[in-house]
Amino acid sequence: MNKYGSLILGLVFLALGIFIGSFGTIYFKGKSEGRSEEVPKDVYKKVGEVYITKTDLEMASSIPQIAASKEDIEKGIIKLALFYNEGKNLGLDKDSTVKRLMYWAEKNVVADAFYRKYVLPKITVDTTEVIKFINEHKEEFSTEIAMLTVSFQDPKLADTLKKLLRDGSYAANLMLEEFARSGKIGVQPTGYQNLGLGRFALSEEEYNALRGAKKGDVIGPFQVGPNVFVVAKVVDIRKTNINKLDPQVKSIIYQFLLEKRRVEVEDSVFSALSAKYGR
Repeated sequence: MNKYGSLILGLVFLALGIFIGSFGTIYFKGKSEGRSEEVPKDVYKKVGEVYITKTDLEMASSIPQIAASKEDIEKGIIKLALFYNEGKNLGLDKDSTVKRLMYWAEKNVVADAFYRKYVLPKITVDTTEVIKFINEHKEEFSTEIAMLTVSFQDPKLADTLKKLLRDGSYAANLMLEEFARSGKIGVQPTGYQNLGLGRFALSEEEYNALRGAKKGDVIGPFQVGPNVFVVAKVVDIRKTNINKLDPQVKSIIYQFLLEKRRVEVEDSVFSALSAKYGR
């Protein structure tokens, strides 16, 4: 998709509510759904029935997903206005589906404003919570594991591959290489990985098996995708200083806790509003 196509998608997202006047920045000439004509004070340009303001350009420029110059942003807004004018000229604004989309677009903008002002500020996690989580799972986060992972599609190969990995002899490695050359398996050695992070990347079954494994153990098979299985050999296990964890480990834990908090806050607000308004 070219840069103008991406820009239009971003502006369409922005315009879901703006175009129908929810933020009072882009307006249509004339009356619609009983509304009187509203002409904004800071009109920058008028395109057909659409008023474009300086505020519109500023809002579009502030959208993180839109990485474009001011000229491209302005062109994108104008293009959107032109599409609107022609769509209305062809009577698309009278289409029942379009009218329902416009109805929900306005609701979406107000709901988003509520979320940003009253819900989002409650979704916070501080560093003490990250440290507490690490200490609660100290054994896991102070352990690093190096593995050799073998992926395959034919489940009938599972037992054979596990035997070869356990064997670890020169002959066994030659057989694994032959399987790899024939395209039947993929072999991926991994460097030392923090065991604690496995709880965020693996299924519960995989993580429990890895957490209980010892050096030399072979775990699996596990299905990791459509017709894709893996078995893995624990090549080595070592301890690491929990007080000197890689910042990336703490960052992943922070994101996990933040997502957990988001679900808790949203569920709480949902329950409160359901009781208030009924559903």
